[in-house]
Amino acid sequence: MRRLLPLLAMFFALPALASHEPHGSALPVRVGIVLFDGVQIIDFAGPYEVFGTAGFGVVTVSPDGKPVTTAMGLKVTPDASFATAPPFDVLLIPGGDVEDAQKDPRVLEFIRQRSVPARQVLSVCTGAFILGATGLLDGDKATTFTPRIDELAAAFPKIDVIRDVRWADNGKLITSAGLSSGIDAALHVVARVRGTDEARTVAMRLEYDWKPDGGFVRSRMADRFLTKKLLQAGVEWPKDAKFDEYVSTGDLDQWVSRYHVETATPAAELLDRLDAGARKSGLWKAAGKHRWTNRQEGRDVMLSFETQSGADARHFELDIMLKASPAQP
Repeated sequence: MRRLLPLLAMFFALPALASHEPHGSALPVRVGIVLFDGVQIIDFAGPYEVFGTAGFGVVTVSPDGKPVTTAMGLKVTPDASFATAPPFDVLLIPGGDVEDAQKDPRVLEFIRQRSVPARQVLSVCTGAFILGATGLLDGDKATTFTPRIDELAAAFPKIDVIRDVRWADNGKLITSAGLSSGIDAALHVVARVRGTDEARTVAMRLEYDWKPDGGFVRSRMADRFLTKKLLQAGVEWPKDAKFDEYVSTGDLDQWVSRYHVETATPAAELLDRLDAGARKSGLWKAAGKHRWTNRQEGRDVMLSFETQSGADARHFELDIMLKASPAQP
């Protein structure tokens, strides 16, 4: 038994070693990850960890192979340029600050060309905007980062933009929702290539609670009931106001967003402006002082505003709260 224990330890350690094979080695499945300035770290690093743990070979690429700066300032040196990139079985397009990348003809043409031989093409978060700009998603279903779902639909009317999912699978083309959703979608790709049992095994090694049928979906949370028309277009915000959102949390039925506010406008006047915005939107009916209601998805939704005093008259807290009636079975 004493001789057997070291052998068992070596045996169970082998998968962990395999997950860190050199990313340039010749492995059965090769993944290419497109990098660009403004890329979100978790969008590529999360899936990189999944694919590496699965024993796939992972190669990062950028248009010229030079270092890129992520959305949070981390500098990353890609393995190859577009011109020197090897063939890929899986192509991944992460999100982040994608405005420049989705207009870069080098990025779009590379994705179009490399998508042809690839077995799977996966976008993460706002990477859907880059993939959408290639035209490859036309006629397919797609999702993206929750706050930008409507924007994706407006920018690409030929795409069937869906919400209420963690990822959308069209067969070859897969899009995921925001940030950590890319980990789930990458596990889904592993399941497509190697089977669900192997994908579950990868998730266990990562100590990740993967739900093959979907799991947590950010777009289902109760803040979906608060329309952009109210906050962005309806309210006349004080020009000198500074807002620092430090709480934004809830569940399927209720939500609170709390802000530190700095402005010369008194708190009471700001509440009146919020009321005016709710009235102007035409979507909400008055239900009391700083309280509004409407009906969405067959549920009565209550919207309310409150302020709390701060250090002085220029500083106070603002709460924007939502509560929906129970969903009918």
